[in-house]
Amino acid sequence: MDAEQVWKLWRRLLRDETLQQQLFQAQGATQWLQHFPEDERTILEAYAGQFDRVKWFVENYQFRLVNSFTNALETGAPLTLRALINIGLDLPALSRTFLREQDWFDFGPRVYSYCDAVLGFLLGRQELAEYPEIRDLIELERECVHLYTGLMDNAAAPVPGCYQRTAQARLHQSRFALSHWLRDKSQLGRGALEQTCEHILVYLPNLDARHKFTLISPHAASLYTELEQPRLLEDLALQAPQNGADLAVLAKLHQLNAIRMPA
Repeated sequence: MDAEQVWKLWRRLLRDETLQQQLFQAQGATQWLQHFPEDERTILEAYAGQFDRVKWFVENYQFRLVNSFTNALETGAPLTLRALINIGLDLPALSRTFLREQDWFDFGPRVYSYCDAVLGFLLGRQELAEYPEIRDLIELERECVHLYTGLMDNAAAPVPGCYQRTAQARLHQSRFALSHWLRDKSQLGRGALEQTCEHILVYLPNLDARHKFTLISPHAASLYTELEQPRLLEDLALQAPQNGADLAVLAKLHQLNAIRMPA
């Protein structure tokens, strides 16, 4: 048997529930293999000869992935995880649904990529249709995840004379007063929040620290949004030429590591 083909077929067996069911229900019989290519049939016959051991490995693989769903949320979106627990969602059932949609893909050490995929999945779930505040929270924590995954990209070189964003901050415009939950995490997912727009900056104080949240003003959010591309000071929509208040806002964004100022 070809070693590479044995490995690829084993990986397929770990993820293909139809193939698993055929193997386990056969209880060691091999008649069901007649439609497989001869080289694959030889390998599957070997697995069928010890189907009980194969089943043990498959079930352990799935058990680990079901748990890793929660671990990914705990790492990348702990507030969302706590909110889901507080409203009593069946996380193992959600995990299995997600993993089946992913064909039991193993994200391995890519925990933030895993968490990003989970958050995208949760945003589409009918179970959360009655919890728009939690959906808003999920979108906020997805910005946190994108903050970390964005650090893997090459940092943009400073543009002389320009203000520009850094990779150490992300902005979320909320639809609800999420700041209430951010201040009192015991209330995550519990009760309705005021429907109001908040501009929440997610930022890294430094590259050795975890992210933090801070509310910024609508005008600060507007200036930050303008800096999607590097801009000269004279190209920014300041409230007045060389407006001191606006320059103070830009300095504050710089202090929060959200933007880079001209040297």
